[in-house]
Formats: sequence, C-alpha cells, structure tokens
Amino acid sequence: MQIFQRFRQFQNLLIKINNQSFIKKDLLFIVVVIIPIFVLAVYYLFIASDKFVSESKITIKQTGQQPASFNIGFLFLGSPSAREDAMFLKEYILSYDMLDYLERKLGLRNLYQSKKIDFFQRLPSDATHEEFLKYYRKNIVKVIFDDVSSILTIKVFAFSPEDAKRINEAILEQCERYINAVSHKIAREQMNFIEQELSYANRKMQIAKNNLIKFQNTYKVMDPTQEAQAKAALISQLEAQLANQEAQLKTLLTYLTEDSFQIQALKNQIKALKDQIEKEKAKMVGVGDTKLNRLALEYLNLKLDADFVTDVYKATLSAFETTRVEASRKLKNLVIIASPNLPEEPLYPRKAYNLTLATVLLLLFYGILKIVIGVIKEHRL
Repeated sequence: MQIFQRFRQFQNLLIKINNQSFIKKDLLFIVVVIIPIFVLAVYYLFIASDKFVSESKITIKQTGQQPASFNIGFLFLGSPSAREDAMFLKEYILSYDMLDYLERKLGLRNLYQSKKIDFFQRLPSDATHEEFLKYYRKNIVKVIFDDVSSILTIKVFAFSPEDAKRINEAILEQCERYINAVSHKIAREQMNFIEQELSYANRKMQIAKNNLIKFQNTYKVMDPTQEAQAKAALISQLEAQLANQEAQLKTLLTYLTEDSFQIQALKNQIKALKDQIEKEKAKMVGVGDTKLNRLALEYLNLKLDADFVTDVYKATLSAFETTRVEASRKLKNLVIIASPNLPEEPLYPRKAYNLTLATVLLLLFYGILKIVIGVIKEHRL
C-alpha cells in the first residue's frame, strides 16, 4: 500500500513539474540534460586531473627450455608452463605484497592523496589498507594477460608521467626479484632434498660395509661361501678316496685274512678317512654359530645388504647430478619485452568520449521521462 502511495506521489510530482504555470516548457530538458552536461563539462574541462599511462610488456622465460613438440593447442593457449607462470606473476603484481613494496619504496599512498588531484579521483586520506588495495587494483595498476603469447602487459595510471614510469619500473624490479627468489627457492629445495637422500644413502652404505667388516674380523674369515665351497670340494675328494680304499679292502679280503697286516693298515686308513670326512662335515653344518653354513648365510645377508645400499647410493648420486643439472636448467627469468615508457600526453579521462556518452544517455533518459509523463497525463484524463 505504501509503495502504491509513493508511486502516486511520484506521478503527481512529474505532472506538477510539467504543468506549473511559472515553469517554462523546456525547463525539464534544461534540468535533465543541459545542467548535468554543463556540470560534467565544467568538471572535465576545469577540475578533472589528467591521468597518464605508462605501459610495459613482460614474459617469463625458462633457462635452457627446449622447443615443445607441435601441438595445435599452443596456437591458442601458448605453453601451459609459461601461461601458469604468467598468471602467478599477475596475481603477485595485484597482491598486498606488491602494494606494500611500492608504498615503502615510493610512498604510493602520498602520491595519490595529493591535494593537486581532484576529489573524485583522489585516494581518501583515511583509507584503510583494504580500501587502498581496492583503489590500487582499480585506479593504479592494470595487468592484461595474452593467452596466445603468454605476455603480460602492465599499465600504470598516475597523475604525472614521471610517477607513472617510476611505479612501472619499480613493479618490474620487484617482479624480477620475485621470479628469481621463487625459482632459486625451488631449485634449492630440490637440491636440499636430493642431498639429504644422498647423505642418508651414504650413511646406510657405510653402516652396511662396517657390518660386513666387523663380521669378517669377528670370525676371521673373508668369505665363508668360498670356504664352504672349498670344504665341499675337500669332502668330495676324501669321499672319493674312501670309496677307493673300501674297494681295495674288499679286493684284499678275497685272498687275505682279517688279521693280515695289509688288511689292518687299510682299515686304519679307511677309519682315518671317515673321521676326517666327519670332521670336515661338522665344520660345515651343525648347531654352533661358527658353522660354515650359518656363517655363509649371515655373510650372504650382509653382502646383499651392502650391495643393495651401494646400488642405492650410486642411483642417488646419479639422481643428484641429474637434479643439479635440471635445477640449473629450469631456472626462470623475467624477460622485459617493452620497458616502461614516459608518457607525453594524458590518456584519461577521455573527456570528449565521456561527454558524448553522457549526452546520449541523458537524452535517452529525457525521452523516456517525457514518455512516462505523457502516459501519466493520459491516464489522469
């Protein structure tokens, strides 16, 4: 109900404005069109501060970057890596960090709070940090990214050509430091990681080798497996001799008695061979910790462990060299395609364009207003 009443009041007000006897017929046109245009013309011609634009173009190049294989996607989006790097840099340029750096280096806040700047374009003196960042993104710096070439165009708006150029140069200096810091940090992190892995592999290798040496010193043996093979060969030889002696004994028993000297001597030899064989076998197998089979098994475990960690160390050392080369090859540099220029004439505000646009819009608004008034009159009649 209140909305309807307010609408009726607005209708009556428009009719009164149009029908007042003391108001001329063209007063509505003067109020709606002429006066606003006059105010805008006075502002743009005598009050508005001129704004200069300094422009630069940059991109990010990877050291030692190999040409990519043909891909139709590159024709439209460029290299994914370069595009990603450029987008990161764009966000950094528009960040609090860059704003704080420019404030420390150039006193950015004072430059845009100067009394020489008109009220409508001036940064408020009581602006908060968040409001300053919003003003910075809207009125000071504009970053344009080209998807095809992965080039960033940095435009800096200031109220003097020198300030525009100085701000743009400071942004490029900080961008270069940022790219160098990030790329070197990544390279250092990669190298630190592989160095830690190399140190760990080296310690493991030394421990395995020390365990192997300790084993050899403890049991006074270089390679139990070789000794076991030698023992096995000796036992085989003794068993062959035993078989030969037993065959001779059977032959002699065919024509000699048990008490004969030759039979007794041959039996003694056979017994000695059997004792020797048992003794050698006892050295190889059994329940003691010094038996060759147990020593050989423990030695093989230690040897395999030492060989494994040695191979790991070699692979890590190779990875270390590869990472070192890759880290240096993948360092990224800021390439300045176009240095910041010193503008000679202000580009903003676009006075003729703004006045023309305002005139067109006000005329449209005036026409709509006249139509509304005419419709209201017809309904009142």
